[in-house]
Amino acid sequence: MNRRELLVATCASMAGLAGCSNDATGPGTSTITPTLLSKYDCPPHDSYSGAAVCSHTVETGSASAYLLPSQTTVDASTGTVELTLHNKSSTELEFNLYQWSIMMKSSAGWNPIEKRSSGNGQLTLSPGETHTWTFREVVDFINEEATVDTGTYTAGISVPNPDGSDWRRCIALFRLV
Repeated sequence: MNRRELLVATCASMAGLAGCSNDATGPGTSTITPTLLSKYDCPPHDSYSGAAVCSHTVETGSASAYLLPSQTTVDASTGTVELTLHNKSSTELEFNLYQWSIMMKSSAGWNPIEKRSSGNGQLTLSPGETHTWTFREVVDFINEEATVDTGTYTAGISVPNPDGSDWRRCIALFRLV
């Protein structure tokens, strides 16, 4: 192989690798796509047995109330995940805006962020309205001392079920990288 052939082969290999290893999180990190999150059931963990609607499986065109993350994958050191609750029903949703549960996926399964505090506050979300929190704000609602590391998370809050008489758990699934 002459020098020119070697140079062309090396450049082609490097270009191929660069395309595989670069994404929004930067060079050298593995690419994580939203389709990876689709492997999880709704809810992804067994901590909630009632009616649930999850961000990774919801059909937003027909769902009456649901929670969506602003991004399914975000750089933990520079990005912020926003959690937006949507009320597309014809009824007001009145609920305690401080009653969150947060779970993190580990090799041993889903682990809750320890709940050290809870507040009493009422939020009324009228038909067609949304309300947004940051993930850090939600973590602080339940445990101001909690450390948020990279990993896969769920954030869930219960709201009155606009399609029935019980409550519905709205769950957002996302990944911090």
